[in-house]
Amino acid sequence: MENINFIKNIDNLGRIVIPMDIRKKMNINTGDILSITCNENDICLKKYSTLTDNYKILEIVRCFVEVFNLKVMILDREKVVYSNVVADGSFLDKTLKEMSENGMKLRNEFKNFKFDNEFCKGIYNMQPVITNEGIIGSVIVMGDVIDNAFEMCSIMAKIMSIELNIS
Repeated sequence: MENINFIKNIDNLGRIVIPMDIRKKMNINTGDILSITCNENDICLKKYSTLTDNYKILEIVRCFVEVFNLKVMILDREKVVYSNVVADGSFLDKTLKEMSENGMKLRNEFKNFKFDNEFCKGIYNMQPVITNEGIIGSVIVMGDVIDNAFEMCSIMAKIMSIELNIS
C-alpha cells in the first residue's frame, strides 16, 4: 500500500481533518468510529470494529465452533472478522456487504459469495448482530438443510448482541 502524506494544522478545539484521499483509501465514512492510540512519538488512528476488538465475543464463537462443530463466519459491515471457512480479514463482495449492512437474514439458502479472491459456495444461514448503535455485522453458519444451523446462527447473534450492549 502506497503511503499518502499530509501536513495539517490542529484547530483551537484540538480537531484535525482527515483528508478525503486518506478517507477513501481507508474506506472511512461519516459516522465511523476510530480507535486512537499513541506512544512517545506517534498517534495512530484505526477504524474501530466492536466485533474485531471484543475478545470475549470471539471466545464465545470459538466455543460454539468447537462444541457444535460449526462452520462459522463473523462479519462486520465490510470484512470477515472471524471464520473457520475463509480467511479472516477477507473483504465481502458487494452483495454480501449490502446484506450485512441491511441486516438481512438467510435461512438454509444456497449461495455463492466471493471473499477477496476466494469463492465460498454452500448453504448459508445468516443473522444480523444488532446493538444499541444499530446493525454492526452478521453471523453466518453454514450447514445442511436438515441440521440446526439456522438456530445456532440465531443463538450466536443474540448472545453477541446482548454481550455488546452490556460492554
